[in-house]
Amino acid sequence: MLPTKNPKFQEYYAPAVATKQLWRLGVGFFILFVVYLTFPLLLFLVGKKFNLLPIVHTGLDMSDPISIIFMLFSFIGLFIAVISIVGLLHQRSLKSLLGPSIRSVSKNAFYGFAMICMLSGISIFIYSFIDPPTRQMDVSVWLSWMVFAIPLLIIQISSEELIFRGYFQQQLAARFDSRWIWYFLPSLLFGLLHYSPQMMGSNAWLVVANTTLFGLIAADLTVRTGNLGAALGMHFANNLFAMMIVTLDGALPGLGLYLTSVHVSDVEQIRGLLIFDFCLVVGLYGAFLYWVRNKAEL
Repeated sequence: MLPTKNPKFQEYYAPAVATKQLWRLGVGFFILFVVYLTFPLLLFLVGKKFNLLPIVHTGLDMSDPISIIFMLFSFIGLFIAVISIVGLLHQRSLKSLLGPSIRSVSKNAFYGFAMICMLSGISIFIYSFIDPPTRQMDVSVWLSWMVFAIPLLIIQISSEELIFRGYFQQQLAARFDSRWIWYFLPSLLFGLLHYSPQMMGSNAWLVVANTTLFGLIAADLTVRTGNLGAALGMHFANNLFAMMIVTLDGALPGLGLYLTSVHVSDVEQIRGLLIFDFCLVVGLYGAFLYWVRNKAEL
């Protein structure tokens, strides 16, 4: 029922087998961790020195579009780092992280994007009758920001997918047989990356649970399809809706066309929404697992 090392997945992680030594993965992980911590600071210091951005005077305020753009731009460091690590430490290309067939990657990315768009659209439609969101920007202003935000969002989600469902999952699958290592561990790390008690307060661990679950589903689809396409499409659609269409007020609202009526500081209501979303996604994933119970591949 859970994903297994089927022929498609074996072909996907085959480029990692020649350099599956754990020391390589350890060095790669360390470099990525250092870049994750230092690259945003480096950007901030450069901006301060040359007076390039307003945020060097005001600080990061996620209700400001420039701050969201800055946050997304900071992922360029991770994007460059993971490609460099794979090339220098593992002697393989960016394409090896995406999958054997770029055509299949593109097709699955479209399917993943369409699926999340449909589910998010239905969810927003239902919530609009219960507690409608409020417009934050004029459409023309929002579209002008999207010219910069969409390419940076693609870099942001690509960085995370290349690292967690690409690099980590491939290298661990090449080294270990246990699915709990190559399937569960990268998804848990992905969830922990989103731990933010400063923003989410006592609900921070529920966010970790939700993002870990998202990671497990993305990892599952990567295994069954043998490429990164579906995970990329899902992640892009999810972040597009969450950060740029209907955003949670008080979390990352700077580029949202609409804001939720509930504020992130309303701990009890946010907790209820997170638990509901978690249970709903568990149910949908369970239905998916039942549907593919006799299918190792898609």
